Amino acid sequence: MRKMIIIAMTMLMAISLNAQQAGGNGQTGNRQQAMQRIEQQVQHYSEAFALNEEQAEQFGTLYKAYNKQMRAIHDQYRHERTAEGVTMTDEQVEKRILDNFAQSRAILDVREEYYKEFRKILTPSQINQIYEDEKARRAQMRR
Repeated sequence: MRKMIIIAMTMLMAISLNAQQAGGNGQTGNRQQAMQRIEQQVQHYSEAFALNEEQAEQFGTLYKAYNKQMRAIHDQYRHERTAEGVTMTDEQVEKRILDNFAQSRAILDVREEYYKEFRKILTPSQINQIYEDEKARRAQMRR
């Protein structure tokens, strides 16, 4: 458990340092950073879950596809932030609420689909760890 925490902390520091060094690379830099982060996550989970080479390869392919679909959903429903002091119209608010419902459904569908595939390689506890890590990363990004 302690080793897993150290690996996770090292991974987070590397991601943070990488983001600081990239500075203003623009969209291409962001995509490259995302790809590197996903590769690091695949490596981390493969080691943490003690996957053999074949399982690690299957997991890596599956995890990358899962992340690609999740990223596409988030990109599809991305909203511009409302400037402070600006009031949205009822129509804008309603659209945002309905989009949030649609996004939540799409995410749930992808999670259900990939859970079945992940389950062929991982235990439910391991899959839950991936979901918990996602949740922590989202909270960190919000801050």
